[in-house]
Amino acid sequence: MPELASLRKRTQAALCLACGKCSTMCPLSPSGWFSAARLAAIREPETEIAGQTRSLDACLTCGACEQRCPEGVRFVEFVRGVRALAPPVGRRACPHGEMLQAAARLMAGPTAPTRDLGWIGDELEIAETGEVALFVGCLPFFDLLFTDELGIATVDIARAAIRLLNGLGIRPVVLAEERCCGHDLLWNGEPEAFQALAAANAAAFEARGVKKVLTTCAECCSTWRRDYREAAPGYRPEVEHLAEFLAARLAAGELAARDGAAPSTTFQDPCRLGRHLGVTEAPRSVLAALAGGAAPLEMERSGRDADCCGTSGFIHCDANSRRLQSERLAAAAATGAETLVTACPKCLIHFQCAQCEDRRRQRAGNGIAVEDLTVLAARMLVPASTARPTGDA
Repeated sequence: MPELASLRKRTQAALCLACGKCSTMCPLSPSGWFSAARLAAIREPETEIAGQTRSLDACLTCGACEQRCPEGVRFVEFVRGVRALAPPVGRRACPHGEMLQAAARLMAGPTAPTRDLGWIGDELEIAETGEVALFVGCLPFFDLLFTDELGIATVDIARAAIRLLNGLGIRPVVLAEERCCGHDLLWNGEPEAFQALAAANAAAFEARGVKKVLTTCAECCSTWRRDYREAAPGYRPEVEHLAEFLAARLAAGELAARDGAAPSTTFQDPCRLGRHLGVTEAPRSVLAALAGGAAPLEMERSGRDADCCGTSGFIHCDANSRRLQSERLAAAAATGAETLVTACPKCLIHFQCAQCEDRRRQRAGNGIAVEDLTVLAARMLVPASTARPTGDA
């Protein structure tokens, strides 16, 4: 298969020595059945995939293995490519009845419906055209799926982002014709649908004069910043996670923390933000500003070495996912922090889901709170020119 030969060459998978160094970082290695080296040895998906289906589906594509590989194998890119080449027969269905994937596929069609922006409300201000846009992503869809089950209002993340921007005098462009960024479809082996989503989003934002795209999701940020450069090369806006944007505004003296005690925090580095994009300091500088300069407490593994939350792209969820979530929650609680903060709504959902499962099964867990960085920042930050009252935003 020439496509696989090209993929192996491009990702340097052929250089894998099976030395095992990647296993020291891989969060799935303790399972005993997962091996990055065995996946890297695949040369013919149509005949070799039968024995590797479980591993191909289970790989978190977190990139931890790449932190230790002496040969520089781009393993996550290789796995993504093999998923696109492998026959779908025998692949496991995604969690939640594949609802999120089905919604993304519908949005990839030529007659995708526009979004209802009623969740924004009357108190927040957005624009139809302008240089700065907020890419909302799938937050409204997560809201429908997880609010009743987990008590998470993910759309509050988008509202918090708009509130912060409004406080800085910015009316961000928010588009009813926005579509899913396509992250999950791309990483689940559906490049054609992803390409359609990327082209549609790029055309919509370019037509509104957008030069900077802000996201509150690590996966959306990585997709826009890295994958859209290839999928939509004619449109190159600046792309930032809101944590980066807020860190710059804090450094410029445009934002300040409210008076009043902020919770002690520890930060979960989302894989796409920390390892894939190398953004580790910006969210920490925001958290430090909220705490009067005190740095967040660090878990044993953090930054580029941080452990994954256990599920990537809603591709799978199993006992290993639960193990990883429980271990990460325990590591966060061990720091002594009151709140585990993350900058990815999927990390938030997965941790909250693990805690809900513990409560349902009456298992001993930990009581650490879990919160999104954007929501916490909106509650604790005000424009520097504003008096610093106590109380909620």
